[in-house]
Amino acid sequence: MAGESAGRANGLGARIAPAIPYLLLLAVTIWLWGVAGRIDYQERPGTLGPDFWPRVAIGLMGLLCLVRIATVLTTGGAAARGIGAAITGGEEEEETGPRRPILLGLGIALTLAYGLVLNTIGFPLATALFLVAFMYLGGSRRHLAVWVSSLVGVALVTVLLTKVVYVSLPRGAPPFDRVIDLISGF
Repeated sequence: MAGESAGRANGLGARIAPAIPYLLLLAVTIWLWGVAGRIDYQERPGTLGPDFWPRVAIGLMGLLCLVRIATVLTTGGAAARGIGAAITGGEEEEETGPRRPILLGLGIALTLAYGLVLNTIGFPLATALFLVAFMYLGGSRRHLAVWVSSLVGVALVTVLLTKVVYVSLPRGAPPFDRVIDLISGF
């Protein structure tokens, strides 16, 4: 009798233990939801307040926590595998490709350079150049695809962030500050 209850307790503990990080993240999510609700602003009819997008992101984070908690509790953590294996239904193979620490270092340096020039040349130019350089660094040699995807992607993201989400992006110093006006003018 005592052995059965100990076995059930171990089984329950074995199922709950993998869910602990997600439970903690859910608690942080609930706290952040409350913090986002205390943002002070002058409400204007017909516009979204500054608490809207943070609450959307926090709500999605909470939803993902709940889904992950449910998955871990129902499978006992056995479903902790990559997205590729989850989609194909197979097991993920261990990556056996060559490691390239020089490329990793260059990618980190490129990211740091992006952060350093962002306020000088502005978001659109810095991001477009970063994407182009990163794709070339990663081995892409389809020049038209690299440049078109970078330029069109940056233009769309700039319009989305400035016109829909109302995010103030780094404009850059003159004469670079005119690029964001050109893109936002469309």
